[in-house]
Amino acid sequence: MIDPVTIGAWIGVLVALGGAIAGTVKFLFWVFDEWQKRKNSEGFVVPTVTLQLCELPEGNCWWHMGKRGDEPVMQVVGRMLVTNIATVPVRIPRVELRYGILGRKRVAGMVMVSRVLHENMYGMYDIEPHETRNLSFDFWVYPPVASTAEAFSPRQIRFFDQFGNCHSVKRLVFRSDAPKQDLTPKEPEEHLYAITDSIEQQVASVLKAEIRRYQVCGRRTGGLGSIHIVYRSKALRGVGSDSWTPDSPANQLIAQDPDAASLSSDNLETLIRVYESYESDDERERFVKALLDRLEAGKGYLSISYFIVCVLWKTGFLSPALEKAKRDLPIGETKVFGLSNVLMLFNGLLRYRHNDFTSSMLDEIERFTHGLGEHTFLIPEKIAAIRAMRL
Repeated sequence: MIDPVTIGAWIGVLVALGGAIAGTVKFLFWVFDEWQKRKNSEGFVVPTVTLQLCELPEGNCWWHMGKRGDEPVMQVVGRMLVTNIATVPVRIPRVELRYGILGRKRVAGMVMVSRVLHENMYGMYDIEPHETRNLSFDFWVYPPVASTAEAFSPRQIRFFDQFGNCHSVKRLVFRSDAPKQDLTPKEPEEHLYAITDSIEQQVASVLKAEIRRYQVCGRRTGGLGSIHIVYRSKALRGVGSDSWTPDSPANQLIAQDPDAASLSSDNLETLIRVYESYESDDERERFVKALLDRLEAGKGYLSISYFIVCVLWKTGFLSPALEKAKRDLPIGETKVFGLSNVLMLFNGLLRYRHNDFTSSMLDEIERFTHGLGEHTFLIPEKIAAIRAMRL
């Protein structure tokens, strides 16, 4: 008579052996599929490395709590830059979000790329070899895995090209767009009717108009209110962003044709015309003082610090503007990005309109960024590139 313990042991061995055989067969099929995917087809070699993904500045990955019927659901949205490093056109038909323990939970999403860089037209477009495009993706996560106002950090986002290659980005942080409890005092609002000085009232009127423009086109969308660059007849959102072709020896930090770019802003042009209309030094001094006095926190204009500095630069007062900004704008402020937007402004201007800056201006800007304690984008590198080019 066979011992039941022996029978149980043999059953366990057979189960383990069956699992091992099944795992081996599955692995062999996977190897075969990968080999089939990468083998030559009529002389064409399927590329295995096709895309390079690059994160954008903070504010381009966020999530929003919506509803599906009466149930809450998370909408997760992100934007990145993608460059085709292959020698053939590449398309991204599928994107997947993985979260939870070891990324066991998966959600398929929607992914689109821009038709060309800096163009706000998206779809399933092919990315031509060595071109960079804007990449937009979003997911719906149900049930929600983050509480309202809490940041969400999935294990990875996986992008799949038409060849089946997987390109993953790990540990992106998606900020909630829910209003957070703000313990900082709210900036006071200046009322135009209470301003008795006519020049101050003129200045404040345009600043008020710019505040509204920044609310519509601000940091989240990559904009700087009314201020933007027009490059090769195309209007950029804000002053543009940094992107480059990988493995290229060309100088890509600054535009090689700055005359093809122009700085545009109706509000900026208005204040410049107002300044040029003054006939006395006293009027011009009051104009500059009205701007400098509002270039600090607690005056109601922190969100448009970039605009105040830009007006002062265009009217010939760059040095006092930078001194005031460095002294009185808060470091690390991320509610309206007052000081950071000033740096973003110069980062874009140095890229596209570097011929507007004299050597002494470059010195002033470099002195402004030195030891600032705030992210300076690529300003030092661009200043070095401009000086090298001029030599």
